[in-house]
Amino acid sequence: MSKDEIELIARIVNGESECYRTLVDRYKQDMYRHCFFIVHDEDDAEDAAQEAFIRAYVYIKRFDPEKASFKTWLYTIGTRECLQTLRKRRTLPLTDEDLLESTLAPTDQIVRDHELRDAVLALPTNYQAVITLHYWHGESYQAIATSLQVPIGTVRGWLHRAKQQLKEALS
Repeated sequence: MSKDEIELIARIVNGESECYRTLVDRYKQDMYRHCFFIVHDEDDAEDAAQEAFIRAYVYIKRFDPEKASFKTWLYTIGTRECLQTLRKRRTLPLTDEDLLESTLAPTDQIVRDHELRDAVLALPTNYQAVITLHYWHGESYQAIATSLQVPIGTVRGWLHRAKQQLKEALS
Protein backbone atom coordinates (compact mmCIF):
# COMPACT_ATOMS: atom_id res chain seq x y z
CA MET A 1 0.00 0.00 0.00
CA SER A 2 1.38 3.41 -0.91
CA LYS A 3 2.32 6.05 1.62
CA ASP A 4 -0.13 8.36 -0.12
CA GLU A 5 -2.96 5.94 0.59
CA ILE A 6 -1.93 5.49 4.23
CA GLU A 7 -1.82 9.26 4.65
CA LEU A 8 -5.24 9.65 3.02
CA ILE A 9 -6.75 7.07 5.35
CA ALA A 10 -5.14 8.73 8.37
CA ARG A 11 -6.59 12.09 7.30
CA ILE A 12 -10.04 10.55 6.85
CA VAL A 13 -9.87 8.93 10.29
CA ASN A 14 -8.87 12.33 11.72
CA GLY A 15 -11.99 13.96 10.34
CA GLU A 16 -11.02 15.14 6.86
CA SER A 17 -13.91 13.35 5.19
CA GLU A 18 -13.41 15.16 1.88
CA CYS A 19 -10.25 13.06 1.38
CA TYR A 20 -12.44 9.98 0.99
CA ARG A 21 -13.43 11.25 -2.49
CA THR A 22 -9.84 10.56 -3.62
CA LEU A 23 -10.11 6.90 -2.57
CA VAL A 24 -13.53 6.57 -4.19
CA ASP A 25 -12.25 8.05 -7.44
CA ARG A 26 -9.24 5.74 -7.33
CA TYR A 27 -11.27 2.54 -6.92
CA LYS A 28 -14.78 3.21 -8.24
CA GLN A 29 -14.30 1.71 -11.71
CA ASP A 30 -12.51 -1.39 -10.42
CA MET A 31 -15.07 -1.87 -7.65
CA TYR A 32 -17.94 -1.62 -10.10
CA ARG A 33 -16.29 -4.20 -12.38
CA HIS A 34 -15.63 -6.47 -9.40
CA CYS A 35 -19.27 -6.27 -8.32
CA PHE A 36 -20.59 -6.69 -11.85
CA PHE A 37 -18.41 -9.78 -12.26
CA ILE A 38 -20.24 -11.34 -9.30
CA VAL A 39 -23.85 -10.17 -9.76
CA HIS A 40 -23.99 -9.73 -13.57
CA ASP A 41 -26.49 -6.90 -13.33
CA GLU A 42 -25.57 -3.26 -13.89
CA ASP A 43 -27.96 -1.80 -11.32
CA ASP A 44 -27.13 -4.38 -8.66
CA ALA A 45 -23.40 -3.94 -9.29
CA GLU A 46 -23.71 -0.19 -8.96
CA ASP A 47 -25.74 -0.52 -5.75
CA ALA A 48 -23.32 -3.05 -4.25
CA ALA A 49 -20.30 -0.93 -5.13
CA GLN A 50 -21.92 2.18 -3.69
CA GLU A 51 -22.91 0.33 -0.51
CA ALA A 52 -19.35 -1.03 -0.21
CA PHE A 53 -17.92 2.49 -0.34
CA ILE A 54 -20.42 3.68 2.25
CA ARG A 55 -19.61 0.80 4.60
CA ALA A 56 -15.89 1.29 4.08
CA TYR A 57 -16.25 4.96 5.03
CA VAL A 58 -18.32 4.14 8.12
CA TYR A 59 -15.86 1.48 9.29
CA ILE A 60 -12.61 3.02 8.08
CA LYS A 61 -11.39 3.33 11.67
CA ARG A 62 -11.38 -0.48 11.81
CA PHE A 63 -9.13 -0.77 8.75
CA ASP A 64 -5.78 -2.32 9.68
CA PRO A 65 -3.04 -1.90 7.05
CA GLU A 66 -1.08 -4.66 8.78
CA LYS A 67 -3.76 -7.23 7.85
CA ALA A 68 -4.54 -6.23 4.25
CA SER A 69 -4.24 -3.47 1.72
CA PHE A 70 -7.08 -0.98 1.49
CA LYS A 71 -8.04 -2.40 -1.89
CA THR A 72 -8.32 -5.95 -0.50
CA TRP A 73 -10.32 -4.71 2.48
CA LEU A 74 -12.62 -2.71 0.20
CA TYR A 75 -13.09 -5.66 -2.19
CA THR A 76 -13.96 -7.91 0.75
CA ILE A 77 -16.72 -5.48 1.70
CA GLY A 78 -17.84 -5.32 -1.94
CA THR A 79 -17.93 -9.09 -2.25
CA ARG A 80 -20.07 -9.35 0.87
CA GLU A 81 -22.47 -6.77 -0.52
CA CYS A 82 -22.72 -8.75 -3.76
CA LEU A 83 -23.43 -11.97 -1.90
CA GLN A 84 -26.16 -10.19 0.06
CA THR A 85 -27.64 -9.08 -3.25
CA LEU A 86 -27.54 -12.65 -4.55
CA ARG A 87 -29.16 -13.95 -1.36
CA LYS A 88 -31.95 -11.43 -1.74
CA ARG A 89 -32.44 -12.48 -5.34
CA ARG A 90 -31.97 -16.18 -4.54
CA THR A 91 -30.52 -16.62 -8.01
CA LEU A 92 -27.12 -16.93 -9.57
CA PRO A 93 -25.77 -14.34 -11.94
CA LEU A 94 -26.35 -16.65 -14.87
CA THR A 95 -29.21 -15.65 -17.12
CA ASP A 96 -30.94 -17.42 -19.95
CA GLU A 97 -29.37 -14.87 -22.29
CA ASP A 98 -25.92 -15.95 -21.07
CA LEU A 99 -26.75 -19.56 -21.80
CA LEU A 100 -28.20 -18.80 -25.22
CA GLU A 101 -25.56 -16.24 -26.20
CA SER A 102 -23.76 -18.71 -28.41
CA THR A 103 -25.94 -19.61 -31.37
CA LEU A 104 -23.49 -22.39 -32.21
CA ALA A 105 -24.21 -24.31 -29.00
CA PRO A 106 -25.99 -27.60 -29.67
CA THR A 107 -29.45 -28.05 -28.18
CA ASP A 108 -28.20 -30.79 -25.83
CA GLN A 109 -25.60 -28.43 -24.38
CA ILE A 110 -28.23 -25.76 -23.76
CA VAL A 111 -30.43 -28.30 -21.98
CA ARG A 112 -27.46 -29.43 -19.84
CA ASP A 113 -26.60 -25.81 -19.02
CA HIS A 114 -30.18 -25.16 -17.89
CA GLU A 115 -30.16 -28.32 -15.78
CA LEU A 116 -26.86 -27.31 -14.19
CA ARG A 117 -28.07 -23.79 -13.48
CA ASP A 118 -31.28 -25.10 -11.92
CA ALA A 119 -29.33 -27.59 -9.81
CA VAL A 120 -26.98 -24.85 -8.57
CA LEU A 121 -29.96 -22.62 -7.77
CA ALA A 122 -31.32 -25.37 -5.54
CA LEU A 123 -28.15 -25.33 -3.42
CA PRO A 124 -27.86 -23.34 -0.17
CA THR A 125 -26.67 -19.76 -0.72
CA ASN A 126 -23.14 -20.36 0.59
CA TYR A 127 -22.71 -23.30 -1.81
CA GLN A 128 -24.04 -21.19 -4.69
CA ALA A 129 -21.50 -18.50 -3.84
CA VAL A 130 -18.46 -20.79 -3.80
CA ILE A 131 -19.53 -22.59 -6.99
CA THR A 132 -20.07 -19.27 -8.74
CA LEU A 133 -16.84 -17.68 -7.52
CA HIS A 134 -14.66 -20.73 -8.16
CA TYR A 135 -16.02 -22.27 -11.36
CA TRP A 136 -17.66 -19.36 -13.17
CA HIS A 137 -15.33 -16.59 -12.03
CA GLY A 138 -12.12 -18.58 -11.64
CA GLU A 139 -11.38 -17.42 -8.09
CA SER A 140 -8.85 -19.39 -6.05
CA TYR A 141 -9.82 -21.05 -2.76
CA GLN A 142 -7.76 -18.44 -0.91
CA ALA A 143 -9.42 -15.53 -2.72
CA ILE A 144 -12.87 -16.96 -1.93
CA ALA A 145 -11.92 -17.49 1.72
CA THR A 146 -10.71 -13.90 1.95
CA SER A 147 -13.80 -12.51 0.23
CA LEU A 148 -16.25 -14.50 2.34
CA GLN A 149 -14.14 -14.13 5.49
CA VAL A 150 -14.17 -17.84 6.24
CA PRO A 151 -11.26 -20.27 6.66
CA ILE A 152 -9.94 -21.87 3.49
CA GLY A 153 -10.98 -25.26 4.88
CA THR A 154 -14.57 -24.05 5.00
CA VAL A 155 -14.37 -23.08 1.32
CA ARG A 156 -13.00 -26.55 0.47
CA GLY A 157 -15.76 -28.20 2.50
CA TRP A 158 -18.51 -26.13 0.92
CA LEU A 159 -17.20 -26.84 -2.57
CA HIS A 160 -16.94 -30.56 -1.83
CA ARG A 161 -20.48 -30.76 -0.45
CA ALA A 162 -21.84 -28.56 -3.25
CA LYS A 163 -20.28 -30.83 -5.88
CA GLN A 164 -21.71 -33.89 -4.14
CA GLN A 165 -25.19 -32.37 -4.11
CA LEU A 166 -24.86 -31.35 -7.76
CA LYS A 167 -23.70 -34.82 -8.70
CA GLU A 168 -26.75 -36.34 -6.99
CA ALA A 169 -29.13 -33.80 -8.50
CA LEU A 170 -27.79 -34.29 -12.02
CA SER A 171 -27.58 -38.09 -12.02
